[in-house]
Amino acid sequence: MSIVESLLKIVDPVQAQAREQERRVAREQPRKERDGEPPHFLCRVCGHEDVQDAYCPECLADTMTTPGA
Repeated sequence: MSIVESLLKIVDPVQAQAREQERRVAREQPRKERDGEPPHFLCRVCGHEDVQDAYCPECLADTMTTPGA
């Protein structure tokens, strides 16, 4: 909690409570799950396809991109 939030509770407790309620509702909202398959990535060098997006396990380099990109 910041100093501003603490001061807001003292100066305007009604607004502070409303803001806290909004944050609580936002925190408790269920997060949307992505539907379908996970995205696939393709190595620019060797053509290896995988679901990991950074390093190619074959080339051992940061060469993975999305197909078509």
